[in-house]
Amino acid sequence: MGKRAIDALSLSGLLAAVAIAQPAAPTESPKPAPAREQTYATSWDEYQALKARAKGGTVLTPLTAPDWSGIWRRSGTPEEELNPSEVVTALTPKYKAAYEVKRAKSAKGIEWDRASACLPVGMPRWPADPWLHEFVIKPKQTWMLYGQLQEERRVYTDGRGHVSDTVAIPQWDGDSIGFWDGDTLVIHTNHMKPGEYWRGSPETSYQASTVERWRRLDADTMESRETVYDPVSLTRPVHLRYTYSRVKDPDVRIDYDSCEEGNNNFRTADGGTGTLLPGEPGYRDPTHFGIPEVALDSLPK
Repeated sequence: MGKRAIDALSLSGLLAAVAIAQPAAPTESPKPAPAREQTYATSWDEYQALKARAKGGTVLTPLTAPDWSGIWRRSGTPEEELNPSEVVTALTPKYKAAYEVKRAKSAKGIEWDRASACLPVGMPRWPADPWLHEFVIKPKQTWMLYGQLQEERRVYTDGRGHVSDTVAIPQWDGDSIGFWDGDTLVIHTNHMKPGEYWRGSPETSYQASTVERWRRLDADTMESRETVYDPVSLTRPVHLRYTYSRVKDPDVRIDYDSCEEGNNNFRTADGGTGTLLPGEPGYRDPTHFGIPEVALDSLPK
């Protein structure tokens, strides 16, 4: 089987099952605290300060847009880049207690990841996940594509504001607006559903919002810096950094991911994850599920 076929299979028929086997969240062993970045009262204050510093932002044209072409995958290991202490030390008592319960269950093998139910990973987890990323830069929008579930983010850089609070509905990846500061894309995101920072991490609330700064460091390295504000779950903003490497294999692409065709996971009574195996009632064969019976014998060998 070719490499592209293997990638396509893992991102469709097997993705829901693999989601629970993503690299486990790193332990909270001592790790040097990063230099504290400047923080603001709210994410909007930070976003506005960065925009003022950029004198309103850089106007892009098709000829001046940064080249972020290609497929990108997070390059740092969980131990290198996922910094639990940065988040855990900032948690409010309620959310810290919930995280301790979550960790205790995880230690017993009782885990549930919403990606196992073919749901989006959402924000602020989107930058942290290890699957394939791709970016389409246009003068007035940037499309941020993710290989799992076609989890696309649209960042509007045409000067518009956020959807009004009176009509906004919380979304998995929120509502994102941004501007360019030279070759750096600055993004403000709000109206998010509660989520995680990465698989197995503490949770956020409906009040979470983020400021991101994305830039290409060199021809094959991308960096994102994410600051998360949440007055409900956090006592202070938390700062996270991720790096991404350009995928060199030309056969690796972001293909359509129909997660449901191979979703054999279910949530157990104790809140963990169970998986149906071939031959068990309800099992879905990702090769045949949804395919017309008349065509089954035409499957390439």
